[in-house]
Amino acid sequence: MRNTALQQAIEAADDQRYQAMFKLDYAAMESLFGDDLAYTHSSSVTDSKASYIAAMKSGKYRYKTAQREAVTVRGYGDLALMHGRVTIEVDVDGAPRTLRNCFINAWAHRNGVWQMVHWQSTPIPQPAK
Repeated sequence: MRNTALQQAIEAADDQRYQAMFKLDYAAMESLFGDDLAYTHSSSVTDSKASYIAAMKSGKYRYKTAQREAVTVRGYGDLALMHGRVTIEVDVDGAPRTLRNCFINAWAHRNGVWQMVHWQSTPIPQPAK
């Protein structure tokens, strides 16, 4: 399913989302996130669109980098699911953290654009020593 038009469109939308988060471009986030966004962090805390953007505005989250890998995208009409792994460099409450997660996010095609409506991530366990 790699390199399909749908995969390219969803990866491009996800790239725009990350760039908006890195640059603290709240207007872009407003358009890229659906009003019904449910964003479940790897800590199991779930934010709405409003609370997630507010947390970034307050400085709780400051995203620096994100690298996706092993991504698949599946389409279901006006819904697309993206699944893969991601490494994220983020400051949480001012403390630097590196997150290595499996994730799934859902994108809804609305009014000619893709909006992220769901995010769920799970930490990848460190190998046993």
